[in-house]
Amino acid sequence: MENKIVLITPPDKIFNQNRSTLLIYPSKTLKKEAQDILAESKTSQNIYMYEVEDGYEHDVDWLLSVAKFCETVVIDIDNCHKDIKMLASYLVSLPHTYWLTAEDTVCYNKLSPNRIYGLDTIEHLIGGTFEKQLETE
Repeated sequence: MENKIVLITPPDKIFNQNRSTLLIYPSKTLKKEAQDILAESKTSQNIYMYEVEDGYEHDVDWLLSVAKFCETVVIDIDNCHKDIKMLASYLVSLPHTYWLTAEDTVCYNKLSPNRIYGLDTIEHLIGGTFEKQLETE
């Protein structure tokens, strides 16, 4: 079965049976990691991307609603626009959110143990190694 990746940005939403992942302000490195993982995936997936360019209005309602229904959320806090950083504590507190930051002294550790340093840690959540393990068993 060939995988089908659907990239979705505001204001769109898709209500199908695919696994959904939200990437919030991913760095170029994070995008490349996601691309590599998804290229190996055997399942169809929705990839929601939130990164608003300067000068454009933020769609906070879209972001919050998508963050609630996606199975996995990844937020790159250091890359976030200042308006979205104000929501970071709430987003980090969601149990299915994984977060990255280069800062050492952050209060996010008190809200969630889901700090990651790259997508390799959660590759199985976005279609990576878990499928490879099943094939070898």
